[in-house]
Amino acid sequence: MTPCLLYVGTSDGLVVLRVRGGRIVDPVGHVACGNAVRGIAVHPHEPQVAYVACGLRGWGLHRTRDAGRTSELVGFGNVWVWDVLVHPADPNTLWVGTEPPMVYVSHDEGRTFRALEGLERLPSRSRWFFFYEPFRAGHVHGFAVHPERPERLFAGVEHGALIYTHDGGATWQEALVGGDLHRVAVDPLDPNRVLAGTGEGLFVSSDAGRSWDAVPYFSGRYVHGVVFSPHRPAQLFVYTATEASPLHRSDDRGVHWRPIGSGLPANGPADPLALHPEEPDVLFYAGEEPGSRGQLFVTADGGGTWERLEVALPKVWRLRAAGEQDAQ
Repeated sequence: MTPCLLYVGTSDGLVVLRVRGGRIVDPVGHVACGNAVRGIAVHPHEPQVAYVACGLRGWGLHRTRDAGRTSELVGFGNVWVWDVLVHPADPNTLWVGTEPPMVYVSHDEGRTFRALEGLERLPSRSRWFFFYEPFRAGHVHGFAVHPERPERLFAGVEHGALIYTHDGGATWQEALVGGDLHRVAVDPLDPNRVLAGTGEGLFVSSDAGRSWDAVPYFSGRYVHGVVFSPHRPAQLFVYTATEASPLHRSDDRGVHWRPIGSGLPANGPADPLALHPEEPDVLFYAGEEPGSRGQLFVTADGGGTWERLEVALPKVWRLRAAGEQDAQ
């Protein structure tokens, strides 16, 4: 296996590992300690640079420029940050989702941010909520954008609605109102086709968010992760918080599905799947074991068989894989 970096967002900060030789794991860095990591965005051209969103049991947006050896607080120290997305074609641009619920955009690598306040005017805004003090206000996460249509931004509100803009954030629309929205993904082969993972199942839109249909295979399942393969555009993976088989795969853009995670431990409301940046059949998964411990697994055959990676971790909330440029 080609070596890669694994960014692991845990209940105690960001852990960065170098995985090589299939199952050999070398520690690289550990930053934002004491914060629960809710989102990770790796720079598309500089894999040692990553933004880290911390919330609920932590605060703020953090950034590492050296693969987790050191980090800095970028901002948002007084709110919970639930997600961050770096523009896939313009890494100077990033979006941040927070609780209290708001979307912020920066066009200068995080030096300044502007609130996209139009979402405050959405009809369901007053009913958004989350369970925990001090905000109990719901939060924005699950960002998705297609590189060919960057003026369209999609996200989920837990709990509240799927929200989206088609004009760069000047105006906002909502769908799946009242839902428990988690992760959103845009079909790389069709910018009008959007998938949304929710507490009630998986939903798909063919008109850029205006209307939605449930995917029968996932009816009633708690869907949290939705990931298209960067190597095979018709292939995608879904994580459900299910002990029997938490991972599912489709090779035809979501028409047919099959379980690929038999025997893997579930991980609750997490985003625990990452695809190797160079090898299409190598996937990483983080499950939860007794004592709220995180356990990493790897497959080299697209999910047919899995092996444990021997590394001790706290509870894992987020997982991202990247190349290893300048990481050694």
